Amino acid sequence: MRSRFSILALFAALVLAVGTPVANAQNLIEKRPRSDRQAERPRVSLDQAVNMAESRYRAKAVKTQQSVSGDRVVYHIRLLSGDGRVWTVQVDAQTGQMY
Repeated sequence: MRSRFSILALFAALVLAVGTPVANAQNLIEKRPRSDRQAERPRVSLDQAVNMAESRYRAKAVKTQQSVSGDRVVYHIRLLSGDGRVWTVQVDAQTGQMY
């Protein structure tokens, strides 16, 4: 009788031990802050962002860079105007907003 109780207790402990980490891992995934999540998929490609910036500012893109700010992808586009001015425009890949 004692061995049957021990086997049942061991089985119950094993089921609880295996089930708990899975539930805890699921809670951790859902409770991560947005900044830790993967950046959203861009709606505007880098090529589209370059074309938008070149058209809007009537300048030539000379350098591009992509970065992640929080959960957003941001394109940094360095422009060169016809009169020799150089400046950088940032384009939000999700919305296409330039700033």
